[in-house]
Amino acid sequence: MDRDSLESMTVVQLKELLADHSLPVSGRKAELIDRLMENQEDPQVEDSDKKEESDILESRQDTAAEAIETVVSDIVDGPDIHEESDVTFQTMVLIGAVILALGLVILSL
Repeated sequence: MDRDSLESMTVVQLKELLADHSLPVSGRKAELIDRLMENQEDPQVEDSDKKEESDILESRQDTAAEAIETVVSDIVDGPDIHEESDVTFQTMVLIGAVILALGLVILSL
């Protein structure tokens, strides 16, 4: 708010504004106006804060969208398990070799 619009307000209205901002409500009209002007947020800082919050929200939305896309893709196409199946196959071969070796040991007794 600019000084002219504050000066056109009544003392009661100014005190309500001060109370809304948790500022002291005592003093003459000029002091109330000065207090409001001193504690008025800088619009450029407020705009940059809003821009930063907007960027963070947009980033979170992008991340969420990617996660949802991955889940849906896994449901529709099935998960990409090529590497897991290689490990599983290697594990099965190793277990088979151990069983074969144990069988040979038992037969040799």
